[in-house]
Amino acid sequence: MSRHLTIPTADTRLDAVDTPGEARPLVFLNGGFATQRHWGSVLRRLGGTHRTVTFDARARGKSGTSADYSVRGAVGDIGRVIEATGVERPILVGWSHGATIAVRYAAEHPDQVAGLVLVDGAYPVAMFDEAGKEAVRRQFRRLGPLMRVVAAFGLSARMAPAEAAEVVIELDAVNGELLADFEALECPAVYVAGTGPHSGATEQDMSTLRSAAAKATAANERVSVFATSPVNHVRILSKDPGSVVAAIEEVARRAS
Repeated sequence: MSRHLTIPTADTRLDAVDTPGEARPLVFLNGGFATQRHWGSVLRRLGGTHRTVTFDARARGKSGTSADYSVRGAVGDIGRVIEATGVERPILVGWSHGATIAVRYAAEHPDQVAGLVLVDGAYPVAMFDEAGKEAVRRQFRRLGPLMRVVAAFGLSARMAPAEAAEVVIELDAVNGELLADFEALECPAVYVAGTGPHSGATEQDMSTLRSAAAKATAANERVSVFATSPVNHVRILSKDPGSVVAAIEEVARRAS
C-alpha cells in the first residue's frame, strides 16, 4: 500500500507518495511546472514492479510555496526526499527540469544514485541571449492568469509570473554548465528524446537543444541516447510511457 508523506524542507514542505515494489527503487522528478500526477501513465505501465517515489516540488501540486525556487534548492530537495523515504541508490527518472536536477544531484552524490533516465531534458547547452530571456518573461506575464487557473486544479505551479520566468531562465543557464556534471557521472544515464516544437520554442530550436545530447554522450561513455519518441515534449509521458519504462528497465539492468 502506498505511503503518503509530508517532507519538511527549507521554508516549506513537500508532498510525496512512496509505493512499494520489489525491483530497484525509482524517484521521479517532475517537469518545471508539472506535478507528480503527470507520471500516471508511466506508473501504470510499470505495474508495481519497482518501488516508486513521486513528489511535488515547491509550489507545485500539493506542496507548499517557498521563497526559493532555484535549481540549488530543487537539487537539495532530492536528497531530503531520499532521506525521508529511506530508498537506497534509486534510479532518478527526470523529465525536463527534473532531468537537469537529476544529473546535478547524481554528479554531486555518486554513491546515492544507481542510474538516470533523462526524459527530454538535461541537454547541455544554453539557448537564451538577453533578448531570449526577455521573451520568456513576456510569455509568463501573458500566461499568468492561465497558470493560476490550472494551479487551482493542482496541475501547475503557484508562482508569480516573474518567479516562473526565472525558473526557466535559470534552468537554461544551468544546462549550459551541465557538461561538467555529465563528465563526473559514475552511473549509467540514458536519454529519451522527444520530437517537434515546445511552448515558446520552434521545432528548429528544439532540434538544436536535443542535438546537444551528443556532447553528453561524448563526455562520458556511461551516457547514451536510448530512444527518440515520436511525441512532443509536453505529451511524452502520457502518450509514450512505453519508451520511458523501457529506458528505466535498461538502466536497471545496467546499474550496479
